[in-house]
Amino acid sequence: DKYIAQVALLGIQLIWTTDFSNALMMMALEKDKTIMGSTRKKFEQLLQDLITVCLQHDLTQLDRIKYETLVTIHVHQKDLFLEIKSSNRVKGVGDFEWLKQTRFYWKSEAEHIVVSIADNDFAYSYEYLGCKERLVITSLTDRCYLTQSQALGMFFGG
Repeated sequence: DKYIAQVALLGIQLIWTTDFSNALMMMALEKDKTIMGSTRKKFEQLLQDLITVCLQHDLTQLDRIKYETLVTIHVHQKDLFLEIKSSNRVKGVGDFEWLKQTRFYWKSEAEHIVVSIADNDFAYSYEYLGCKERLVITSLTDRCYLTQSQALGMFFGG
């Protein structure tokens, strides 16, 4: 239970990236019109499951914060998914609207995780920032991550 929040946060981000990119690829390559709807339902079910656990009365304060953090992250992910889906501008995994998102990929050949934002890839170093309460993640937050990642990618610091 000591590091479960870090693993859970990483897992939910890997799930979102994998499912979303698979949906985009199936939509682009196989012209599957139903895949975005089924992926949306999967994300909504995951969110509902997290909320159900979060509302349990027997959680410790720390456990409640962990689940609230997962809910906050996944609400943002679901909102991004709905925004990209409804815009109809993203036709595949190479479109900038998708690439500018913070994406997490498991690289099995190297057995590590890569965090990608736009054209920058960073090796996940398993740094843990703690399980902090988050009120909301906004589009400004996303723009800050994008700007910071571009600066780091150009070795300007962050």
